[in-house]
Amino acid sequence: MEYEHYLQGGVFFDEGDEEEILLTFIYFVLAGLALFDPYLNPVERRRIRDGAQSGAQWVVELINGHRDRIFDNLRMEAPLFLQLCDLLIERGYWEPHPTGRVGIHESLAICLLCLSHNERHRVLAERFQRTTETTDRHLRRCLRSLVRLGRDFVRPIDYHTTNPRIQNTWCRAEDRERYRNRHDGLSQNILAVCDHNMRFTYVRVGWEGSAHDSRILKDVLLDPNCAFPWPPEGKYYAVDAAYTNMSGFMAPFRGARGTQQERAARTLFNRRHASLRNIIEHTFCVLKKRFSILKGPMQNYLMATQNNIVLACCALHNFMRDNVPNDAYVVEEETIAAQADNINHVVDQMAGAEPLDMSPQGIAGWNEFRSALANSMYYHQH
Repeated sequence: MEYEHYLQGGVFFDEGDEEEILLTFIYFVLAGLALFDPYLNPVERRRIRDGAQSGAQWVVELINGHRDRIFDNLRMEAPLFLQLCDLLIERGYWEPHPTGRVGIHESLAICLLCLSHNERHRVLAERFQRTTETTDRHLRRCLRSLVRLGRDFVRPIDYHTTNPRIQNTWCRAEDRERYRNRHDGLSQNILAVCDHNMRFTYVRVGWEGSAHDSRILKDVLLDPNCAFPWPPEGKYYAVDAAYTNMSGFMAPFRGARGTQQERAARTLFNRRHASLRNIIEHTFCVLKKRFSILKGPMQNYLMATQNNIVLACCALHNFMRDNVPNDAYVVEEETIAAQADNINHVVDQMAGAEPLDMSPQGIAGWNEFRSALANSMYYHQH
């Protein structure tokens, strides 16, 4: 520039400026270390979960408190809760965590509180004074233990005294497309069988909600690894109209074609068939009343965890049916069933499994048997 020569002898760049900036940065780093280093500045950290009552203490208070408290929170009374804890340990289904900080009673209480009230993990963490990671880990471990227990309880007891029913039902799921059902909701399809005592004898989970009921049943029947409990010869499952009427599976009539007598016989058959099959409706009603997590929508669990939730609920249901057959939920549903159904059912006692016959001739023969059964009901209704 033309005026730059008017200033002479001045110092435009000072090497001390860079040294001063470097020293300032070093002082700042040292001050940060002195402020945040626990050895140089020992500041006591405060826990997030700093409640006065721990989760283990709360569980002990429930066990020793009023019987309604533990039933309202965990859906079972104290003696049954302690019996379940001992059973899981005796059969080796529950193994303590290496840290040993959470025992069987607290771990099972976390699981039951989640299943019974569909609580979020942050709510469970606050209730039991644990981190969300610890709560989730013990929830999944306890679910796996209950699924192992279900192998001992979800099974047929005696086919000579029970006539099972079969149904597909829905529970909320995570996948967006494969699990979208006909109601435009996200769900998984569950194949379940129950007996007259409102006990589950077979449960199959994992099918997407878009799958048809008959397709699931056919896949289960043809898969030898599914270990489906076949009814003995002379007995059959009462299924709904979504299934094919075939040997061993009695479905209701569709439509009301034929003569007046044939229509009357089919109407009577369908009414008694529905009355017989309503037991599984009441069974699922008890299951969902007791474990509201099945009502949905579920949290963002992985599909494997959602399957374990359903199986664990069915195992707990059978465990409580075997030990406390007249609890509040069952008595309520049995009262409703007694008001809607006063028909006595007679079941013949026969043994031996009946082979599967899905051929057109076998289905036609089974349809003739159903028609003969309907006509027999019509002639002997009085």
